[in-house]
Amino acid sequence: MFEAVDLARLQFALTSIYHWLFVPFTLGMTVTVAILEWTYVSTGKEVYKKMAKFWGKLFTL
Repeated sequence: MFEAVDLARLQFALTSIYHWLFVPFTLGMTVTVAILEWTYVSTGKEVYKKMAKFWGKLFTL
């Protein structure tokens, strides 16, 4: 079946893939929500406030 080294390599691969996908996504979402908040404050348009609130809720899950 599988040896311990094979399972360790599989675990490392899955951890690396998870890290490679979700860390850039969360950093990008942080910047996106910050830009939306800043745009709302500078323009006063409610659509940016709603967008920031929507994406902020998804981001904090």
